[in-house]
Amino acid sequence: MKSAVIMSEDAAWTKPLDVGYKDCLPTVGLKVLDHIRFSPDTTDFTPIFNKIEASKPDVIITGISHVGVQPTVQWKNQQVPIPMFGISSQATNSTFGKDTNNASDGVLYQGVSGTGVAVTPKSVPFADAFKAKYGNYPSYAGYTAYDEVYYIAEAVKRAGSTDADKLVAALEKTDYEGTIGRVQFYGKDDAFTHGLKYGKGLITGLMLQWQDGQQVAVWPPEVAKSKIKFPAFIKVTAN
Repeated sequence: MKSAVIMSEDAAWTKPLDVGYKDCLPTVGLKVLDHIRFSPDTTDFTPIFNKIEASKPDVIITGISHVGVQPTVQWKNQQVPIPMFGISSQATNSTFGKDTNNASDGVLYQGVSGTGVAVTPKSVPFADAFKAKYGNYPSYAGYTAYDEVYYIAEAVKRAGSTDADKLVAALEKTDYEGTIGRVQFYGKDDAFTHGLKYGKGLITGLMLQWQDGQQVAVWPPEVAKSKIKFPAFIKVTAN
């Protein structure tokens, strides 16, 4: 792939995301042809997809969370011949296939864990227990919230207090293996203040894809369950 269009919902959380996209995509060889920010209240994505198709990008890089079902359904119904790849929070829900009447097939999305993916020894047992209790597998927020309960409790014990300043200092020392990987935080003086650390031995993240109505890990190779595959209407440029 050589070119991309960024398609993000117009929300506070996507502003730094889009800055990162515009900085990073060219470094991996993707020329950004257009940057579209749309209202989360959008109900008809036809004009947006028409504009994207006119640019003829190799891929659509998404930043969507509050929306997800509608653009995915219209992407399929309109037979947009361009793969969608990026952040799609609703796609992390195990009901997304049903919610979109399987228009989700082919959608690639970033996640921190996923159904059947043993990121750590805790990942699959937690997801299976969650499904047994609630009837469906957790979204990305289910994994992170579960981990947070434990490492916050550990921080309270280390601090011996729930005082905010003491708790922050204790949380800075977090080193907890959860369902999404080993959780550690940057310090208060680091560039990404108190952000999660990513990298080898920590949280790496995953790429998953909806295939035949199921969420399947496709990256990294050590946990991948399938290769990437797209519906027939998607045209992928082979290098």
